[in-house]
Amino acid sequence: MNFSIIVPFYNEQNNISLFHKEIIRAIDKIEKKHKFEIIYVDDGSTDNTKKELLKLKRKKTLFKLILHKKNYSQSHAILSGVNECKFENIIFLDGDLQNDPRDIKKLIDHYIKNKLDMVIGWRKKRKDNFLRTTSSVIANKIVNNFTNSKIHDNGCALKILKKKLLSDINLWGDFHRLIAARLTELGANIQEIEVNHRERKSGKSKYGFSRIFNVLIDIIFIKLFYNNKRKPLYVFGNFGLISFVISFCSLIYMLYLKIYLGKSFITTPLPLLTSISFLIGLVFLSIGTITNLLENITGNINRKNYKVIKK
Repeated sequence: MNFSIIVPFYNEQNNISLFHKEIIRAIDKIEKKHKFEIIYVDDGSTDNTKKELLKLKRKKTLFKLILHKKNYSQSHAILSGVNECKFENIIFLDGDLQNDPRDIKKLIDHYIKNKLDMVIGWRKKRKDNFLRTTSSVIANKIVNNFTNSKIHDNGCALKILKKKLLSDINLWGDFHRLIAARLTELGANIQEIEVNHRERKSGKSKYGFSRIFNVLIDIIFIKLFYNNKRKPLYVFGNFGLISFVISFCSLIYMLYLKIYLGKSFITTPLPLLTSISFLIGLVFLSIGTITNLLENITGNINRKNYKVIKK
């Protein structure tokens, strides 16, 4: 069986050399049974990540570098790797050294033995700070409550899946976070397996509590539209959610004044605020949807905004 390993990088200059050594060591132990190719994607880093990646060499295994012209997103970087990979099975993991490359063998064995469509890691003993851990717990509960997914850790970057599955879903937004949930909705055979998780030694995390809002927006469009791809959805979607929250709070307070204090609706500006906020929320969500549809029509999403270096 053949595997394409895709690793996105963004401002990880101090982790690249050690990560490369670890992943090569992990591959060398299992390469007699399987073929591999490694694809590293620099998502427009502003530090020396590109320079460090260009130093790397690999003769035994197929090795490609993809260099984005600017920073797009982790999902966009992964998609660039998928577009350039040649094998039928794909392995994803982060390049920040928190995923352990030694777990690749364990995932492959489980994937093959159980004839699965996808295996995703479960960082049961996370080594992140309180904010990241809490936001992850909340995000996973939201995903599992609104989809058929039972995965404990939808956000784990370490996963193996069949490449053909990606042609069955629309890769809009930050699809890498919800890929297991979205494939579950389509009936894919997915299991999770506990993996090692390590503390970040260098660099800074690119995610925080804001991921919850992105997950909410993704969930809404999974249920309603399921056909958008890029960041305008999040830009307008966040404004839309804020407007809906304002409208809801205004409505609750307006009802409180009416029921408990006997104030008429027309004596306050709250009915107007509730209506306008709700309409503004709809407008923002509509703009986000239309913007993404226009991008699909004009073909901007499929245009290659990177160059590939084979080594």
